[in-house]
Amino acid sequence: MRSSFLIGLLFHSCMLIAQLPSSGVLSREVFVTLVLDNHPVARQAALRTDLGQASVRSSRGGFDPMAVANYTEKRYDGTDYFDLLDVGLKVPTWFGVELIGGFQDNSGVYLDPQNTTTGDGLVKAGAEVSIGQGLFIDQRRATLRKAQAYLRGTEAERQEMLNSLLLEALGDHTDWVAAFEQLRISDTAVVLAQRRFDQVRGSFIGGDRPGIDTLEAYLQVQDRQMRQQQAQRNFRNSALRLSNHLWDDAQRPLELQPGVVPIVSDLASPIIFALADSSIDRAIETHPKLLRTQAKLDQFEVDRRYRAELLKPQLDLQYLWLGGAGAVNNEAGTTLFGEGHQLGVGFKMPLLLRKERGELSLAKLRFTDAELGLERDRTMIRNKVLERLNDIATYRRQTDLGADMVINYSRLLSGETQRFSLGESSLFLVNGREVPLIESRLKQVEYEAKLRKAYFSLDHDAGTLWQAWSVITTQP
Repeated sequence: MRSSFLIGLLFHSCMLIAQLPSSGVLSREVFVTLVLDNHPVARQAALRTDLGQASVRSSRGGFDPMAVANYTEKRYDGTDYFDLLDVGLKVPTWFGVELIGGFQDNSGVYLDPQNTTTGDGLVKAGAEVSIGQGLFIDQRRATLRKAQAYLRGTEAERQEMLNSLLLEALGDHTDWVAAFEQLRISDTAVVLAQRRFDQVRGSFIGGDRPGIDTLEAYLQVQDRQMRQQQAQRNFRNSALRLSNHLWDDAQRPLELQPGVVPIVSDLASPIIFALADSSIDRAIETHPKLLRTQAKLDQFEVDRRYRAELLKPQLDLQYLWLGGAGAVNNEAGTTLFGEGHQLGVGFKMPLLLRKERGELSLAKLRFTDAELGLERDRTMIRNKVLERLNDIATYRRQTDLGADMVINYSRLLSGETQRFSLGESSLFLVNGREVPLIESRLKQVEYEAKLRKAYFSLDHDAGTLWQAWSVITTQP
């Protein structure tokens, strides 16, 4: 459906401007599809999730296996002092244990005794673990967990951006539909006034009407033509505002041509509507703004746990099984991981811990600050939702009342027209009945537009506007 609206490209100076057809109908569903697919803000919103995924991918790199190799030799004055070869593999794990495996082959006249290996080399395998600081969480695990929380935050930010974009776009679309409907009412009013003027002028020429009636009828034509021009201006300006949201796949702005019109039924609102308290609570709990704040809380909590872990002493243990490399070839007298071992213990701890205690206090304060903000935002969002519900109830009553007024004004005009045709009324009284009818119809369009926009505002403030329209626009 979108392709039927995207045609030829025009070259203007240094930029290309794609245009919609000069005539046709642009429904709200097609409009929203164009906005979600091509609007720059919608594409920026999609980048937020990509940023989060890239951050998680980068933090997972802290758990990548690491291959290491070192070779050192020294020869001087015809003597081989030493040849040192040490290659291995280190594999970090999520549980804080680092698996180690490797091979050593050292030789030389002046080789340090502790570096001595068998003729075929030395095979080693074991693990290193921190049983003090870093046992429950370390920098690698903290970085990954914060990146995962950041990913949840970027998804919530994407939803927030789409929420704001759709509220503005749907509001401008509603204004465009309302301006078109008001223009149709103004056009009809001009036609009626012109028709009555022609009838009165004919009666004047026939001698049945005084000339003052002709002048009065003509003044009504002029007045309604001025209102018609105002309605035309409003419709053109609303179309320009709507064009701000239209882009094609190549990120070229689309121009909404004057011949493109909306579907008037897009102005209608749901006839029956009720939002239960449980639905309000559920919408509030899943609001993108709250989810983004919750993601920050998760990050602060991880940081708090990590800072608390740094208060512990650093105690590292390393144990390696040692064996002759000849066992790989089943050489006699050699065993793999059975000939010896290597054990290491390391301890380190600052005496005053001023830096660690200060960082922990900052982490706690950031968490408390974000938690208070979350409660504040939750209350504000709930009250905004209740405000929108009040707006909908009020605009619904005004719309219903306005519809009744249009019916009653129509009845008055019909009765006055019959009296005028029988010669029992005047043109002044007929115009006096018709003008309030036209005004009430124009007001009715305003009420319907306010009610429709109030529903959009409700979904926006509840954080579900993006979700509702994403589902609608993806349906076949």
